[in-house]
Amino acid sequence: MAANLEEEHPKFGHLPLSTSGPLKCSLSGAALLQSPILNKGSAFTSKERKDFNLYGLLPPNIQTLDEQVNRAYEQYSSRSTALGKNTFMTSLKEQNEVLYYKLILDHLKEMFSIIYTPTEGEAIQNYSRLFRKPDGCFLNILDQDRIHDNLAQLGTAEDFDYIVVTDGEEASF
Repeated sequence: MAANLEEEHPKFGHLPLSTSGPLKCSLSGAALLQSPILNKGSAFTSKERKDFNLYGLLPPNIQTLDEQVNRAYEQYSSRSTALGKNTFMTSLKEQNEVLYYKLILDHLKEMFSIIYTPTEGEAIQNYSRLFRKPDGCFLNILDQDRIHDNLAQLGTAEDFDYIVVTDGEEASF
């Protein structure tokens, strides 16, 4: 199977987490909707809603990804400040990563300064006030003896394609 992925997607097929086509999913119900990687929001089809026990957990209207993008863009546009737009995007990423990245893809030129410099810097400066959900690993200089254990909780080296390190003021790649 790995050879097929590399042939179909030569740029990314060699990566350990790369996939093509439908994924098997053991989650259902609320647990599935809590997974930002697997949550499709209102784009779950009637069959998927039945198969994954989602009836009653989602509004009955089924939307395409493009319809979701239009709705999310209206919500994004209703925010009056750059930091408000950044906070909206962070919240969206925590709920539905496919929708998040599609929205950015469709509006990259407009959103780049919101999701990156300079607005992301402002969001980092206000991190304690804006904090909602942990994402990644937080290392504390006062807990140096726990660094290895903290990193190990995230997985093995094969689980990562890159690591972003920040001092809380700006990201370094």
